Amino acid sequence: MVDTFYVHLEFPGKNGWSINLPFLCTRCGKCCTLENFLTAGPLKGTPKKRPDVHAAAKQLYTEMGDLWAKNEAEYDRHIAQTPCPFLANNTCSIYEIRPDGCRHFPNTLFGMLTTDCEALNRFKKQRAALKRGRKCTETYPFAGTTQKTAATPIKSSKFCQKQYTTCLLKLQQAGITQDEIALFSYFNGHNSFCASP
Repeated sequence: MVDTFYVHLEFPGKNGWSINLPFLCTRCGKCCTLENFLTAGPLKGTPKKRPDVHAAAKQLYTEMGDLWAKNEAEYDRHIAQTPCPFLANNTCSIYEIRPDGCRHFPNTLFGMLTTDCEALNRFKKQRAALKRGRKCTETYPFAGTTQKTAATPIKSSKFCQKQYTTCLLKLQQAGITQDEIALFSYFNGHNSFCASP
């Protein structure tokens, strides 16, 4: 199972159908800013699991609180322009205990507003291509490998072969990558085929 969020699109009608469009993180590190880390929530796990990380986070919160008290404008500038201190070579060094806001990116308060992440921009374009001209309901589940989310099954999709092929063509026109196609196929592999419309 892939640790990611996805959009489940349900199209109503006589032959109602649905499809899952997952987000594939390319680990570009653009979302890993100090501001996003500070608003992402508490670290997962107890300090006993990673005392070094919890101590570093506590020190960071203290330093940022002091900066806030001293100069709010400088605080705002600093957190917006500084990478997350736990980012090393565009990789999260605390991946297993990262906060929920990081874990569920981009389905977070700050995530969908991000404009400099190529993978997220492609995802938004793909979602728009699938929805274009159709009424649909969107839900944003999370499928993950973490303890908290391991039991969360991927929502079943329902489509006929023609609908699936049409979706793939639209996604290709929207710039889907081969890795994203593989993940798309995986997320829709446990579907129930409906009758051809």
